[in-house]
Amino acid sequence: MHIVENTASCLKLRESTGYLPAILASAAAIVVVVVVFRHDNPKQLINAFLFAIAAVFFRRESRITLDKLARRCGLWRRDMWRTSYRAIAFDDIDNVQVEICRPNTSVQTFTRLSLQTSTGAVPLTAGYRADLDRHIALRETMVDVIFVGRTRPAALDPVKLLLDAGRPFAAERQA
Repeated sequence: MHIVENTASCLKLRESTGYLPAILASAAAIVVVVVVFRHDNPKQLINAFLFAIAAVFFRRESRITLDKLARRCGLWRRDMWRTSYRAIAFDDIDNVQVEICRPNTSVQTFTRLSLQTSTGAVPLTAGYRADLDRHIALRETMVDVIFVGRTRPAALDPVKLLLDAGRPFAAERQA
């Protein structure tokens, strides 16, 4: 996730799956072109179909807009087959959390941001990324916008966050 725009009226964040769906769709197109122009084995079109299906499967995107003037958060998400939009008033947001993926046995720590509301957690992205420090920095930027004029939640300590998630070795590396 990265900041796209930070102006006096809004803060916009965006995250997408990156280049993988584009590469898979390009591979599907290349296979189709090779089969058509070289009059190659038509059974190769099955590979193109599989590449195209994989491109759709891996396509995910999130756009978060924090409207400073209207004091609301707009969360637009596109997953495999559906697009959703949700608007949350700043007053309904209790905290911005950095969630750590569990169970996680990898060396890297995978995290994502979520909004804590009275009805429960609202994840801002579908997946987790190995970027704890960036997510903590983005969380602080979001807290600066959301909690203007009201009590601000405490800053996150990455070591304590990792210890609470049951990752003592990652906490030791972070310290």
